[in-house]
Amino acid sequence: MRPRVRPLVRPDVAGILLALASASVLAGPAQPPPHGADRPDGGPGTHRADSADRAFGTHRADRPDGAGTPTVPPGALRVVEVAWHAGRAAICAEEPGGAIVQAGRPVPRTRVWVRDGTITRQVALGPGACDPAWSPDGDRLAVVTPGGLWVLSADLRRTIHLVDLRHVDGPRNRFEHRALSGPRWAPDASALAFVVSNGRTTWVEAVDGRTGASRYVSDPETDEFAWEADSRSLRFGSRVVRLP
Repeated sequence: MRPRVRPLVRPDVAGILLALASASVLAGPAQPPPHGADRPDGGPGTHRADSADRAFGTHRADRPDGAGTPTVPPGALRVVEVAWHAGRAAICAEEPGGAIVQAGRPVPRTRVWVRDGTITRQVALGPGACDPAWSPDGDRLAVVTPGGLWVLSADLRRTIHLVDLRHVDGPRNRFEHRALSGPRWAPDASALAFVVSNGRTTWVEAVDGRTGASRYVSDPETDEFAWEADSRSLRFGSRVVRLP
């Protein structure tokens, strides 16, 4: 009597496998992702978080829809930050060479250019200039330097040293080695607020947009703020402070 040989695959399972194989043949080979779709390997068509839009700061609130990163100004290495207004670009860009030492502190080798159409002009504020910010009406441009905060007319012909860090009234231990960043205009351009750092803590100050007179100094450990629509109040999270 011959031994009974059992099939390796049950008839019902075999039928299922045959159906799956047929469906695969009909569907064809797997298709690659469409051009422009996000790909984890960073291949063509990938829009990565470290693209020019984000790496160079062109995601700022005053960037108009559709405006990309402008070309690098002549003699510069890369664009660091851009502020837009009505098609004009105020560009902070890094120059060749290492940091510059001023008053015992390293200063990034950056400068600011203004590009209007096909004309590009360098702002004559020396190395370390950055953080450009157009006033809401586009008539003035604020720029931060190691020496403080400057405001220029839109044509760059008039310059005001609005906040001079070289001459400061107040306790030396508080204001020594101050650095400014992130200037923001009030909606009506009557004032400017910015973040101040002395290497130990940060705080926010607001000054008159014409005279530079102090209007507000926040508590320490503060570095995030926003102007309210009334141009007289600053918001710190859920807290709103009205300027005097």
